[in-house]
Parts: sequence; C-alpha cells; structure tokens
Amino acid sequence: MTQIDPASVRQLGTDIQTNVTPTLEEAGEILPNLRSIDQTLYTSVAPALALAYTTAVSYMNEMVEGAAECFTTMNENLASCATSWEDSDQACAKTFS
Repeated sequence: MTQIDPASVRQLGTDIQTNVTPTLEEAGEILPNLRSIDQTLYTSVAPALALAYTTAVSYMNEMVEGAAECFTTMNENLASCATSWEDSDQACAKTFS
C-alpha cells in the first residue's frame, strides 16, 4: 500500500517557496536593468548580435515570470495533495473501523 507523509509534502512546497522564489524575484529585478544595455548595443556591435541579445533578455523575462507562477501553483497543489491524502486516510480509517 502506498504511504505518504503529508507533512513532508507540505514541507517540500514550503522549501520550494523559501529557496526558489527569492532567486526568481532577484532575477526578475535584474533582468529589466539589462534592457537598458539594448540601446548601446545597437551602435557598438553587429545588428545580429544586438538582436540576439534583445531576444534573449525578452525570453528570460518571460521565463522567470512563468517559473514564478509555476512554483506558486506547485506549492498550492502540493498542499492540496497532502490534504487530500489526509482526508482519504481518515475516510478509509472510518470505513474499516
């Protein structure tokens, strides 16, 4: 029979929130500053390199925002899963008591 420790599942979500979210927030603050470099790139490097840099910065902005949303949702889903396991466990215990 499958066993799960709901407290560990909840802790996993908390650990993700504690350790990953600050890093994503920090990246989210740094990435917009990189856009200011865009203007100088257009006059100091080949247009293809400037375009590649601009595209990469835009992509990273979207990726960081998406990752932050994903980890928030994952944390909520882990907590919900742990609660469901506890509810199921209690329902089974009542049925077989």
